[in-house]
Amino acid sequence: RQNLGAIVCGDKVIWQAGENNQGVIIAVEKRESLLQKPGFGGKLKPMAANIDQIVIVSAVQPAPNPYLIDRYLIAAENLPATPIILLNKMDLLNDENRANTEKIIRDYKNIGYRVITTSSIYNKGFEELLAALTTHTSIFVGLSGVGKSSLINQLMPELDIRVGVLSEASGEGKHTTTSSNLYHLPCEGKLIDSPGVRDFGLWNTSEDDILHGFIEFRDYIGHCKFSNCSHLKEPNCAIKQALEDNKISQQRFDNYQKMVREYVQ
Repeated sequence: RQNLGAIVCGDKVIWQAGENNQGVIIAVEKRESLLQKPGFGGKLKPMAANIDQIVIVSAVQPAPNPYLIDRYLIAAENLPATPIILLNKMDLLNDENRANTEKIIRDYKNIGYRVITTSSIYNKGFEELLAALTTHTSIFVGLSGVGKSSLINQLMPELDIRVGVLSEASGEGKHTTTSSNLYHLPCEGKLIDSPGVRDFGLWNTSEDDILHGFIEFRDYIGHCKFSNCSHLKEPNCAIKQALEDNKISQQRFDNYQKMVREYVQ
């Protein structure tokens, strides 16, 4: 029916059978969660419904972008959904990218996030990934070219999903998945594959939402000198003190400040 609004992967619907093996959706059940992204003009566009796990897929090449990862983590923490960081194409590790890649893995594990590493070439990490997806409704998110479709091919080879290659000019991925698809995994989990993005913003997100999304900051919230501390310039800030004490990382703190300046008016 035309009055139902946008319907997305993961929605639970009521449909009515018609003729010639056709049917019509007549209602959408109440959503338990809805992941959205900014569309044209900053208007929010729904990506997936009723998910309880967000798998943030990065790769050794193109290089992981912690600022993008952190924005997805904030979206997951506020949905709420369990985030998993998946680092793919581990076969591309070399002397140039090894130190940075290993630092990213170590930093997110130290915060408390689950990090899974995979390689289709080495057939590595897929048992752990499949176990993590069991009984959950998950969504793969991330840049184009990080291998989301290849990962699904590895999990469900009978699908033979078309995969792309990195652009030789930019080193970035080209879009091969153009619409979201939901797959029923053999582990009794459901997996939504979303189109790759060039960026993922947090418009219509409050400063509190961003702060809540940095889980290692939570122990220090409410302990600043000023109750309305923005953790940007104020003196006697508990979060900045934690930074000085090496209890939170400089990169995460910098990303927090950058997000507040970028997304909070």
